[in-house]
Amino acid sequence: MAVRTSSVLRASSKAPFGCERPIEERLAALALPISAERGELPSRAVRAELWVGEIRDALMPRGLVCPSCRGFAIVRYGKRRGVQRYKCKECRSYFTDLTGSALYRVRRRDLWLDFCQCMVEGLSVRQTARSLGISKNTAFAWRHRVIAALTSADSHIPCSGIVEVVHYPLVRSFKGSHVPDGARLDDLDWIVRRYRSAYRHALPPARLGGLLLAVDREGTARARVTMHGESLAGALRRIASHNADICAYRSYSSLTAPMDWPDRVNWVGGRRGRLKARDRLDPGPLYHARNVRGLLHKFRDWMRPFRGVATRYLLRYFSWYLRVSACAAVRPGAAARLLFFEALQASGHPEPG
Repeated sequence: MAVRTSSVLRASSKAPFGCERPIEERLAALALPISAERGELPSRAVRAELWVGEIRDALMPRGLVCPSCRGFAIVRYGKRRGVQRYKCKECRSYFTDLTGSALYRVRRRDLWLDFCQCMVEGLSVRQTARSLGISKNTAFAWRHRVIAALTSADSHIPCSGIVEVVHYPLVRSFKGSHVPDGARLDDLDWIVRRYRSAYRHALPPARLGGLLLAVDREGTARARVTMHGESLAGALRRIASHNADICAYRSYSSLTAPMDWPDRVNWVGGRRGRLKARDRLDPGPLYHARNVRGLLHKFRDWMRPFRGVATRYLLRYFSWYLRVSACAAVRPGAAARLLFFEALQASGHPEPG
C-alpha cells in the first residue's frame, strides 16, 4: 500500500481562486505568451509578481482576510518591495500578501519553485545552493521553512481505525547544537563512540531514544520521537486517535519499549516478546504491520545520503519524505508545484468566519 498523506491529496486538487488579481498582474500574465513567442525570457520581477498573485489566491480563497482579527474590511495601503500592502479598518493592522506564509520576508521569491523541485529530487543543501546560485545557509534556512510548515500541518491529522505501530531504537544526535552534560561521550572508549548503534548498552540514558511510527489503513502516516524510559502510550496519544485499534509485531525488535496502551493490542507475527494471557489469541488476517515496517525501511534508506541529522529535526525530514514518496509518480514540475502550495497553505492564514 502506498503511504499517502491526506494533505498531499488535498493539494493535488484544483486550488480555489476567489479574489480578482490587480490589473498589473493580469497584464503581465497576458504579456508572457507574447514574450515566449518572441523568444524573450520573462524578467524575475514579473515572475515574482505572478507568484504573489497565486499565493494570495491560494491562501485567501474567500477574499482578503486580516490575519489579526480575520475581518474583511481591507483596503490597499501601498507596496513594500514589490508586494501589495493592506490595512484593516477594524483592527488598524497592516499586512501583505505573504504575511504568515513561508515566503514572508524572503527576497528571492522567483527561485522558490525551482527550490521545491530540488527538494522533490532530494538534493543536498550544497547541491541545491549550486543549482540555484544561492548560499548554503540560505538553502538550509529555506529547507527548514518548508519542512517545518509540513510538520505543523501533519500534527493536526492523527491516525485512526486500525493503526500499525513500530518502534525503532535511535541514538540521539545533537548535530549543530550544544551537547548537554548528561549526554557527552568523551569518557567512553573510541570504539563505543565510533559504533554507537552496536554499543547502545554502553551509552548514557540521555543518548538513547526511539522513533515511533504509526500507519493506518487510509495511508496516513505519523511519527514521534521518544526519549529513554518514555511511555509509548503517551507518544501514541499524540499521533493516533483515542479509539484507534493498535496492532504490532510481538518480537522485541519491533517494540523496544513496553507497550502500555490502555486498550487491547492486536499482536501479530511470532510468539516472541512480553505477552499477557489475554493477548495470546490470533487477531486474524486483517491485522498486520507490513505497511509500517516497509515505511520504516524506506525512510531509513532515504535518509542515508544526508549522513545523519539532528534528532530534533527528524520529524521534519519524515514529513518531507512522505511528500516525496507520495509524488513519486508525478512529474517533477507538478510535484514541485504541489509541494510549494502545500507548504504555503500549512503556514498561511486561518480560515475566516
